[in-house]
Amino acid sequence: MADLRVTIAGVEFKNPVIMASGIFGYGREYEKMYSLSRLGGICVNGMTLKEKPGNPTPRIAESYSGVLSSTGMPNDGIDKFLSHELPSLKTKDTVIIANVAGENIDELCKIVEKASASDVDMIEVNLAAPNMQKGGSAFGACQIRLI
Repeated sequence: MADLRVTIAGVEFKNPVIMASGIFGYGREYEKMYSLSRLGGICVNGMTLKEKPGNPTPRIAESYSGVLSSTGMPNDGIDKFLSHELPSLKTKDTVIIANVAGENIDELCKIVEKASASDVDMIEVNLAAPNMQKGGSAFGACQIRLI
């Protein structure tokens, strides 16, 4: 069998198949159909400092050029992820990537610190999350420095 290992930022993945954040949640639903241990990595659902219920429904609307989505990033918060989801994910023999988002720089830094002190293998900063300090524009659209 071919060696499909890849290394990204010093972290070795057994193969380059990484489930994207948001659509895969924490993998529970998908594991009924596909073993998570066969994946190179899982980038889990985006997390905020505190639990967020997300936007009310409807969250998706069709348009002439595609689909508009405004979920509001529903999630259980970083602490619940670390205590309830991460221990199970760490048994799956795959790289766990925490997707983190904050409403401002201070909140984002607190989430990154918590994730860094945990057993996650990597951290993905969600730059598409709205930066409330900049009028709700995405972090990626603002000129910011994360130090």
